[in-house]
Amino acid sequence: MDLFELMSAGREEKALDRLEAILVAYRSEDEAEQGEALERATAYCEREWGGYRAGLELLARKRMVGEFSAVMLEEEAVEPGSIIRAIRTRRRRERGEYDERDDIIALYGGEQAAREPTPFERIFVTAAQAQAEDRDEMVLAVSAAHPLPTTVAEARAETVAWGERLHQRRLIFGASSPAGGLLPACVIRHGVVEELWRRDLPAADLADFTARLDYWAHYGGGDGSGYALLEADLRRITPTLGAAVPQETTKERARRLKATNPEWSLARIGKELGISRQAVHKHLKQNR
Repeated sequence: MDLFELMSAGREEKALDRLEAILVAYRSEDEAEQGEALERATAYCEREWGGYRAGLELLARKRMVGEFSAVMLEEEAVEPGSIIRAIRTRRRRERGEYDERDDIIALYGGEQAAREPTPFERIFVTAAQAQAEDRDEMVLAVSAAHPLPTTVAEARAETVAWGERLHQRRLIFGASSPAGGLLPACVIRHGVVEELWRRDLPAADLADFTARLDYWAHYGGGDGSGYALLEADLRRITPTLGAAVPQETTKERARRLKATNPEWSLARIGKELGISRQAVHKHLKQNR
């Protein structure tokens, strides 16, 4: 490591130290102070790394911040303020003030809006109406109304989303209310995508295999019926696991981004790569 690299690394560590110190205030008991800390962190990341996301993702790769794990920091990078919201929710629970139903209603903009089908749900309700007399035709109509997931991981994501919506409706309407379940057309869609997650889609890669394993580990029951599916998936993806994938170096990525986006600033390239502007400058100036 040459002198310039040492200086850049030292400056980056100091910048991360400063950002970490700002994030400590996210735990403040004063909500105004929390808000001010978020504003300071956003401005600081913009100045140092070209954006809040770039700074938080770099921090997540380098270290934890007290009780903030790497996963929490990564979520914060994508959804600024998520750490503060989680802290406030936890404190409301501890004080006995938290009502999840109120939060869901607020999310939809009011109780009446929360009770209405979402735009996504309406797609399937409309498709099912024309086939209400024939269950098989209804399943086909609901399946065709919106593109089905094409990977196991996508099927898992949609199934989990339907599970979250079911939880919301039970809170909104009451668990014992007939309206507290998913709408009939949505029940059909939920079942179709869950079967894709469970067995119907072949796993194409490690992400798919992990998603399928999650189903059989937590939802599939203990009768052993998933072993054959998981074995077949594993055999299918094994040839891809040992394949050597050439990795592009940071310098190569920096030069590629500059070549394809000549108008981009060093800060913008640094934001994409998660490195400082000085490091980008060094990569672009180095001899090949």
